[in-house]
Amino acid sequence: MTLDPKRLARDAKRVQATRPTAGIGRETTGVTRAVRDGLPMIRQLRASGITWAAIAAAMSAQGVTQGAGKPLTASRLTAIVGQVEAQLRRQAERAAARRARPDLADPKPPLAGDTATPAPVAPVPNTPSPAPGRPAHTSEEAIRRAGLDALHKLLKKA
Repeated sequence: MTLDPKRLARDAKRVQATRPTAGIGRETTGVTRAVRDGLPMIRQLRASGITWAAIAAAMSAQGVTQGAGKPLTASRLTAIVGQVEAQLRRQAERAAARRARPDLADPKPPLAGDTATPAPVAPVPNTPSPAPGRPAHTSEEAIRRAGLDALHKLLKKA
């Protein structure tokens, strides 16, 4: 079966347009999306002394329900808030680890039409000193050849 490239591009763009814009993989319920969107307000309400039960009831009154139309409970709300906060923490940790890598350029390159700012230049990574007994390889080809030689030595008939 052959693919029609024009149709593939058109269908992929259509599917991409219907996906949520947040950088999340999959939302299983509308409650999670509502909590994610309203998390700053939920934190503010909690800081002012509002109980979880009152927040859950207020969200249920606005149409945020769990399951088949059942009102949102305080325990379910706290569980979802904990999950969302854990996801945000993991995203922040991954982003910080990525920014700390010297071998990666800026993850957000300028747009094609944006010529006002020059393109960022990736920093030159520090090359670690070679391990004792191992020569420094200057190219990917040299690394591949060294690996292949090591493999041949392992597989050589005695």
